[in-house]
Amino acid sequence: MIYGNKRRLEDRVVELLARGGESIASLHQILADREESVSLRAVYKSVHILIDAGVVLKIGRRIMLDQEWVSRVGEMLGSGFTPTLSTKERAVYTFTSFKHLDAFWKTVMIPLEHFHSASEIFFYNPHNFWAYLPARKQSEDAYYRHFLEAKRYGFFTVGGSSAADIEFKRGYQNEHLQIDLREIKHFRRTDHITILDSMIITVRLAKGIAEHLDEIYVSGSRIEDILPKIIRVCHKPGKVRFVIENNPEKAKKMKGILAKNFYFRSSERT
Repeated sequence: MIYGNKRRLEDRVVELLARGGESIASLHQILADREESVSLRAVYKSVHILIDAGVVLKIGRRIMLDQEWVSRVGEMLGSGFTPTLSTKERAVYTFTSFKHLDAFWKTVMIPLEHFHSASEIFFYNPHNFWAYLPARKQSEDAYYRHFLEAKRYGFFTVGGSSAADIEFKRGYQNEHLQIDLREIKHFRRTDHITILDSMIITVRLAKGIAEHLDEIYVSGSRIEDILPKIIRVCHKPGKVRFVIENNPEKAKKMKGILAKNFYFRSSERT
């Protein structure tokens, strides 16, 4: 599937054509440079499958994406998954896998960010172990990088000051993503919080899991040394609650608490 973990030859052809039209020969050359087993015949077959499916067009020797197909896919995917919540309304989801939970978090956040494009984002994590879990590492790195690329402001408070917490700050902070190391008694150690405008997302871990993670971080070891222990704890997290709520008053109060040590330009406040 396109941009999934398992891709067919047709998917790889579509990905290449998304960058611009190509001839079958040039498609084969690009693919053969990456994968020696790809034959010219296989590329011809994949292109004809895509033509029959209405995904690509063949104009002379040039192969290109059918823009009607692109438009239909864009309309379908562009809506994303955005829970529609009235003021003071909330929705709760339960997960037993951190991998699936993190994927769902981004499935919710990406369209929310588009909808609230002018608002900065606030985060609070007791420790940000999410940035290092191998199954989601590439996704996490891309998400933190997007603040700088999109020139969007994020304000991330980590509720610890261990060596591993400091590593996260040094590794991920940039001019658009500020990171503060400060425990806030107002927030539970089980709660990992995201605030965007009036929307609040709380990922609530089981108390035992949160306490175990605290113990691992307090050891004072670097992230590479404690990561195997974190992975073992996160392998079976039990039930994890994902709560999303639309609460302007609560969001304003929480942002006020989190904003204490961050620098704002006057035009950046919501």
